[in-house]
Amino acid sequence: MKALKSKLAVGVIATGLVAGMGTAFAATDAGVQLQSWYNTATSAAKAAITGEFGNYYSSKTNDLNDTVQSGIGAARVNIATTGRAELAEANAAINSQKDTYASQITSTGNGITNSIGAEYDSYVSGVNSSTNANVAAIGVQDTKSIQNAVKNHEGVYTTRLNDGVANTTATATSELSAQIVATKSALEGLIATEQSTATAEVKSNLDSQISALQSQLEQLTTQLQQEAQGRIASKADDLTTDSLAQLDSIVGAITNP
Repeated sequence: MKALKSKLAVGVIATGLVAGMGTAFAATDAGVQLQSWYNTATSAAKAAITGEFGNYYSSKTNDLNDTVQSGIGAARVNIATTGRAELAEANAAINSQKDTYASQITSTGNGITNSIGAEYDSYVSGVNSSTNANVAAIGVQDTKSIQNAVKNHEGVYTTRLNDGVANTTATATSELSAQIVATKSALEGLIATEQSTATAEVKSNLDSQISALQSQLEQLTTQLQQEAQGRIASKADDLTTDSLAQLDSIVGAITNP
C-alpha cells in the first residue's frame, strides 16, 4: 500500500505540474499506469493462487483416491475372509454328515456280516430238522410196509420193497435238494435286491442333501457379496460428496479477504 500511495502522490504532483504548465506539457496518465500495474500484480497473484491451489487440489484428490483404494482393498479382504470361513464351515458340515452316514452303513454292514452266518446256520438247521423228521416218518411208514410185506409176501415183496424204497428215497432226496436250492436262490435274490435298493437310496439322499446345501451356500455367497458391494458403493458416494463439498467451499472462499 505504501508503494501505491507513493505512486498516487507522484501522480498528483505530476498532475499539478501539468495543470500549471497549461497545454505546453503532455503528462503521463497516472490512472493508466495504475491500471497497468494492477493488471500485472493481480495476474501474478492469480497465477500464484492457481499454482498453489493446483498442488493442493492434486494432493487432496490423491489422498482421497488412496483412501478409497485402501477401503476397497480392506473390503475385498473381509469378503474373501468371510467366503473362506463359510466354505470351510460348509465343508466341515458336509464331511461330518458323510462320516455319520458312513459310520452307520459300516456298523449295520458289520452287524449283518457278523450275524449272517448264524442266520443261515439256523435256517439250514431248521430245514434239516424238518427233513430228518420227514425222512424218519417215511422210514417208519416204510418199515411198517416192509414188515407187512415180509409177513404176507416175504419172497415177492422183498424185491418190490427194496425197489420202492430206493425210488421213494431218490425222489425225496431230489425234491428236498431242489427245495433247498430254490429257497436259497430266492433269498439270495432278495438280499441282492435289498442291497442294491439300499445303496441307491442312501446315495440319492446324500446327493440331495449336498445339492440343496450347495445351492443355499451359493445364494448366501451372492447375497453377501452384493451387500458388501452396495455398502462400498454407498460409502464411495458419501466420501465423494463430502470431498466435492469441501473443494467447493475452498473455491468459494477465494474471493474472501
